[in-house]
Amino acid sequence: MQPRSRTALTRASAIAIGFGVLTTLAAGPAAADPPAGQGAIGGAQLSAPGRQVNLGPGAAPLPDIWAESWVLADAKTGEILAAKKAHLQRAPASTLKTLTALTVLPQVSLDDTYVATAGDANTYGSRVGLKAGRAYTIRDLFYGLFLPSGNDAALALARASGSVPETLNQMNQLAMRMQAGDTVAKNPSGLDAPGQLSSAYDLALFGRATLAHPELIEVASTKRYEFPWRGQRTRTIYNENRLLLSGYKGMVGLKTGYTTNAGRTFIGLAQRGDRTLVVALMGIHEASADAARKALTWGFRNQASVTPVGSLVDPLTDEKFAAANSARSLAVNVEANFADGVPDSGGGAPQSVNAAGVTATPTAILAGPWWLLATITIAALGAIALIWQRHKSHAVIDRR
Repeated sequence: MQPRSRTALTRASAIAIGFGVLTTLAAGPAAADPPAGQGAIGGAQLSAPGRQVNLGPGAAPLPDIWAESWVLADAKTGEILAAKKAHLQRAPASTLKTLTALTVLPQVSLDDTYVATAGDANTYGSRVGLKAGRAYTIRDLFYGLFLPSGNDAALALARASGSVPETLNQMNQLAMRMQAGDTVAKNPSGLDAPGQLSSAYDLALFGRATLAHPELIEVASTKRYEFPWRGQRTRTIYNENRLLLSGYKGMVGLKTGYTTNAGRTFIGLAQRGDRTLVVALMGIHEASADAARKALTWGFRNQASVTPVGSLVDPLTDEKFAAANSARSLAVNVEANFADGVPDSGGGAPQSVNAAGVTATPTAILAGPWWLLATITIAALGAIALIWQRHKSHAVIDRR
């Protein structure tokens, strides 16, 4: 039997030290088991397969909602009334523009102007019709973003608030703060892109968040808008939300989406009396308006007769967000250290997106008290990786 190399012993020692550090840091007064529902963002039941609903006496059964995944929730309390595969990651299509709007709005003034570029005007997909060299108000661009779902307006807003790369970084930072851990933004428009993902749960978080921004609600609830066109002329642009256009009772609006990879996607807000419901659907196999109408109507009629299956979580506090951000930076550094060929454990790599735009990658940020354990774990593993990297050049590779 061959003696183990010094490097192998060092590596084993590093791992032992790392886990010793992890154990020491995580130790403390014995904690009770986490409450039921803390195993996944929003509650454990949301990770169960199939449709999830807890019907009480007098509650009507769920209607058939033909979509791959969806969430129906009370937008004020965050209580999720029913769901299906809430955390399934899929391509979001133009519903991602809601996150773009939430990111850009605090950094701009609606009355400011922006001069469109050729890159804005010539982008792929749906467009509101920006003309290179023409000035538009930021307000115009938001209407162009929400009503006809202009990809040119999305790029223009991203550039108006800094640059496209900066805006994408801020979008992903905002998603992290909101605990939208299933979301990865690769462009501001929602066009299909490798690795661009979200979930019905995260889309519901984004929809709920717009309620804190009356400017966005005003835009999303508008049926038509006179958009600058040629010279002093305008042309009428129309909202693509058919629930809004058809006069569905209490419909506030929000965002439609469609791409080849994502299929139909939808976020909707509706208010009746003192109740506001949010519905988010992905991979819809019927008219988006029909699927959303069935979910919302059932929700308004049966909310008092069901027990929530989970909840829409609140954004992270500054302290927890800083910890999560540090953990993410450490993870990126560890990945960089291993990029030149050091093998990984085989269990942590995210799965690739298939033809349906679906991946089973787990939620990125843990709920409840587990955010601290996640941070400590990544920090310890980062230390292990650095020790391993320093000794890697001396390793003896046995290819027998």
